[in-house]
Amino acid sequence: MKKLNKNKESKKKTPLRVFFDIVGYAIFGFIFALVIVVGYQSISGQQPNLFSYCLYYIETDSMKGTKEDSFPSDTVILSKLVDEEACFSLVEGDIITFFPTDPDTPSYIKTKTHRIVEINYEDKTIITRGDANSRNDTPIEFSDVQAKMIKISPLLTKLLVLLRSFWGFLLFIFIPISSLIVLQIYSYFLEKKKLEYEEQASKLEEEQKKKIEEEAIKEYLESMKEKDME
Repeated sequence: MKKLNKNKESKKKTPLRVFFDIVGYAIFGFIFALVIVVGYQSISGQQPNLFSYCLYYIETDSMKGTKEDSFPSDTVILSKLVDEEACFSLVEGDIITFFPTDPDTPSYIKTKTHRIVEINYEDKTIITRGDANSRNDTPIEFSDVQAKMIKISPLLTKLLVLLRSFWGFLLFIFIPISSLIVLQIYSYFLEKKKLEYEEQASKLEEEQKKKIEEEAIKEYLESMKEKDME
């Protein structure tokens, strides 16, 4: 019985283990919910966002210039989604992401991120131009605007550039994922072995207990038999 109690006590989790379990489940739940939300937004044709804030990866140098908020290619920017009504608060100089209406735009370019150079609130039209470009873009309507840039994200830009490199992919993606898989496999077999050991120990205890009971009964019967003979 003492061994059984020890096994039960060994299965109890320490407060620190419980804390880490709760934190782990919370992080997993948040990531899972985030994946579901972003996945639904992508499937429904929306720009993946969190509370209307989203990230854009700039692939060209059309916004490379001398202005304070100009930026080159391979830059990540933080933007906020805007609807048609919110476009009335836009002003010249704002950098927006929009659906291009120029028929010469290649089909693989879904959105552009350029600076507003002229805005007409009555006609609800906007003219944009990239800081590195010499001519304006084809005018767009308020309904074509998707988001307004809030700021450039240097940290995410550096992280993205690093992840796109061979060593970055190896260190931050391949090795962590591989290690996680190995740890999960190791934990599975370790837990399996532990359960097998506990089952064997429990079975052995039952057998020993049964053997002790049988010996006790046998001794009792022998003692009763000796008394009868006397």
